[in-house]
Amino acid sequence: MYKSRKLAFFFMPAVVGITGVLTFTAAAQNLPAPMTTTTFGKNYHLGFERPEAWGLKYFASTTLLSGLQPPEPAEGYKVGSVSVGFEIGWLPTLDEGQRRVGFNGTALQDLNQSPPPFHLLGVTSHLLAFGLERPLVQRGQWTLSWRGYGQVGTIKGALTCPTAVLAFAPGSPGNPTSCVGKSGDVASLRYAGHEFQVAYKIRSMPKLVPHVAAGGNFIDGVFQTNAPVVKGLDRTRLWTRGGTFSATGGATYLVTSHAAITVDAFYSPLWVTRKPGAPRTNHGLFNVRALLSYTFR
Repeated sequence: MYKSRKLAFFFMPAVVGITGVLTFTAAAQNLPAPMTTTTFGKNYHLGFERPEAWGLKYFASTTLLSGLQPPEPAEGYKVGSVSVGFEIGWLPTLDEGQRRVGFNGTALQDLNQSPPPFHLLGVTSHLLAFGLERPLVQRGQWTLSWRGYGQVGTIKGALTCPTAVLAFAPGSPGNPTSCVGKSGDVASLRYAGHEFQVAYKIRSMPKLVPHVAAGGNFIDGVFQTNAPVVKGLDRTRLWTRGGTFSATGGATYLVTSHAAITVDAFYSPLWVTRKPGAPRTNHGLFNVRALLSYTFR
């Protein structure tokens, strides 16, 4: 499991959120010299339910700019008001079967690296998420809002050839990709999406505002291998594209007229065929996110 942090800036009444999303991060190290200087690799398109594609859409989904938002002030939005938020999130650890995504589900990948938003433990992120949001309908205690969002950027780390496999002989079960040094792989986690959110103000508990949201997302993922192996430097490129669905539910508690705490549960079903001929299964993403926001107005 891990925690990730975001900084978000919201401008009302149309809410524009620009978020430096920092997820599963740390520094890629210099590649050791491979046994040969030969560079090889091809460009492959992956079906959206292949294991490698599942890994890309899983981690892109962890960064979706969905669900959490500052609540509407009691006196309404004012021109020039700004809300600043600090977000943390919990993500479950992937088991060995879920991490076995390489070579169409046969090779284990190091997908549980630590995600703090600093240079740490082998992975570095350069991700920017952005969004536009506004209320569509406001009737009494009910509010229907719409949000559009997207993300660009990459993460870099030793995913194909982590340090753990270098203790095993190239080509052995412990090192099936024949690694001879630590890799510097790069994954692009790009997406665009939108969602609708319904919020309800409880008359008897005016400080508590429950809400639910549902969204659709288009994910464009690329995995660029940069791995020193026995044959040389593997520069294979894998790419995939497809759509996902996501849903959130939670509540906001108004601590003061300016500060609020929001907690959401997030879920996105993610379909995958782990091995050729295996049944299609749903290995979805479930996590919990929390946002502390403060509005200046």
